[in-house]
Amino acid sequence: MKFKVLYLSSLPKSLPIKSIVLFFLLFLVGVIIPLPKIAKQPQVPAAFSVTEHYARFIPTIASFALPLLQRDPIGLIQIINVSIATTIATHALKWGLNDVVVFGRRLGERPNGSSKNMPSGHSSMVACALGFLVRRYGWVWLWFLPLALLTMGARIYLNAHTIGALIAGFSVGILCVLFLTSRFK
Repeated sequence: MKFKVLYLSSLPKSLPIKSIVLFFLLFLVGVIIPLPKIAKQPQVPAAFSVTEHYARFIPTIASFALPLLQRDPIGLIQIINVSIATTIATHALKWGLNDVVVFGRRLGERPNGSSKNMPSGHSSMVACALGFLVRRYGWVWLWFLPLALLTMGARIYLNAHTIGALIAGFSVGILCVLFLTSRFK
């Protein structure tokens, strides 16, 4: 019974409509506008390599650790909800948009030729963690933004995603946060 009450109280009482519209439009920009593909880079800078293999997990760890440290059960429920919703939304869109062609380009085609490009899962998950920390605990957590940008940059340098897929993925993560997270009191 207590979990049910906690879960119901974890749902936001109001939604930031202007922010939701902004990030939905940003998602459409990532999907519709034919941004240029970046050619495969001969060498990946060390910062991108370290980010891809290690540092990109820091915001995710912080987004789960902070509710525990703050003794914030509602925040813990919210980050679990946001993570699940972001994962489901990202993979549903990857499958749904894989064969869609816009302006002569298949959205699912990655720069390296493989499929399921749109949206980027790395971008959506780092945005989910960053967005949760900022929305729940305040703007001070924006100091993780450079790590989010490095994560996205690494995907470009590794020839794994298009710029549009990164923008769309980032938007998906933030949209899930906006729908499922409230401020910490």
